[in-house]
Amino acid sequence: MIDSEGKRLNELEARATFQEDTIEKLSKELSIQQKEIVLLKEELKSLKESNEKNIIEDTAERPPHY
Repeated sequence: MIDSEGKRLNELEARATFQEDTIEKLSKELSIQQKEIVLLKEELKSLKESNEKNIIEDTAERPPHY
């Protein structure tokens, strides 16, 4: 009986250790992805502004045949 309880305790400790490791890895990955999202949002904003500027310039400078 004591042996089976010890075995069960070891299994629970191993499972807890595995879960802690998994949570730490997921937390690091989440942090990396959050930073990447911020960078992508900044890049998207810059591209939108550049595109809007180009549209305004294109409509202001129509070719002579218009």
